[in-house]
Amino acid sequence: MKIVALTKEEFDEFAYRHKYSTYYQTSAYAEASRYDGLNTFYIGFVENGTLIGVTLFLHKTIYLYYKYAYAPRGFLIDYTDPKLVKNVTMGLVNLLKKQHYAFIKIDPPVICSEKDRHGNIIYFSNTVNEILATLKRNGYQHQGFNKYFENYKPRLVAFVNLQDDIKTIYSKIDKTAKDIIATSVESGVEIRIDATGNIDELYRFTSLKNKRRKKRYYQGLYNNFSKNNAMEIFFININTSKFINNMKRIYDNELVKNEELANLVQDSSIRGRDKQFIINQKIQSDDTVNHYKNELVYAANLSKENPDYITIGAAFTIKHNNGVELIIDSYLPEYLKFNPRYVLIWELIKKYKNEGFMYMNLNAVVGDFNKEDLGKYSTLNNIKLSFNSTVMEYIGEFDLVINERVYNKFKEKIEKK
Repeated sequence: MKIVALTKEEFDEFAYRHKYSTYYQTSAYAEASRYDGLNTFYIGFVENGTLIGVTLFLHKTIYLYYKYAYAPRGFLIDYTDPKLVKNVTMGLVNLLKKQHYAFIKIDPPVICSEKDRHGNIIYFSNTVNEILATLKRNGYQHQGFNKYFENYKPRLVAFVNLQDDIKTIYSKIDKTAKDIIATSVESGVEIRIDATGNIDELYRFTSLKNKRRKKRYYQGLYNNFSKNNAMEIFFININTSKFINNMKRIYDNELVKNEELANLVQDSSIRGRDKQFIINQKIQSDDTVNHYKNELVYAANLSKENPDYITIGAAFTIKHNNGVELIIDSYLPEYLKFNPRYVLIWELIKKYKNEGFMYMNLNAVVGDFNKEDLGKYSTLNNIKLSFNSTVMEYIGEFDLVINERVYNKFKEKIEKK
């Protein structure tokens, strides 16, 4: 087997058609990573004159002149072929050792299992144990079956199947989520597609969630993925006019109901359990009237300061092959009570279903399904899994150590942070 350098075009042509094809293994992602201070190169694995695998490597100096090489979402090879894995590994070690690389990191999207939203296994791979054994036998150090966010990329991700008709998709959403979506829409939450490439506004929100990523990284993604209309930016707004009008309508309707109940409470012909039932309804209506009165005041103040709309969040997606991935969404914390993420996900599901995509990747979830309280991750899981998502559990992250001394120094540095 030979290892050869590839052009962007040669790499993309092979990578796009591979079983493990992902936007992380594209020249667009490679070029975007350069904005984040990473260097890149493309290589191919050739056997008997035929290209049988490729990979994009991101690399960076970590200690003196030593570097590490990261293949985001792993090499695009057949991991079920032990001979191929061995040859690829030996070839890479021989090549990269000469160029002062300390280790290689991979995190291939090899599926261990698929789980329903409750964590029940609905599919288990009959090849994953063999693949794991093959990688370990060739020196790859498995970083474990972690359930949280210890790795470079999430090990568990939530997928929504878009192949059913939209009514069926909606019918499978949790009732609580449907109610939240309806309430949020009544409160004026709307999604706006950005057609201008407003990275400044996008970064204003994403920086609230991921402080490590600099604006140049998002600019790099947009510059490269927007060439093929593969990246879309969304802003989440509150339509203040709609908010105040809907709150006034609901408040007025509840006032009418409240007055009718008050009259029934005074009706001496109604007694016993019927009377108590009406009294209970009146108490509930009083609470509802007070709630919407406060919401009306809040809406009026918000509308006064923002006559048309106020932007409360942002998100962006990347389209690849027949799927779409929600990369990040972030919101101003003071407006989280509007539950904007529910509306965003539902609107994206409708949009991409209509455009003919087969699935939507909502990205990372926590794999601790049996734990009732996930702390800060509870909302993350509750929202994403409420859309009848299937959780894909990947095999995890591996390090192939080339220079153990430098590798250990790098690990020590990471652990101290």
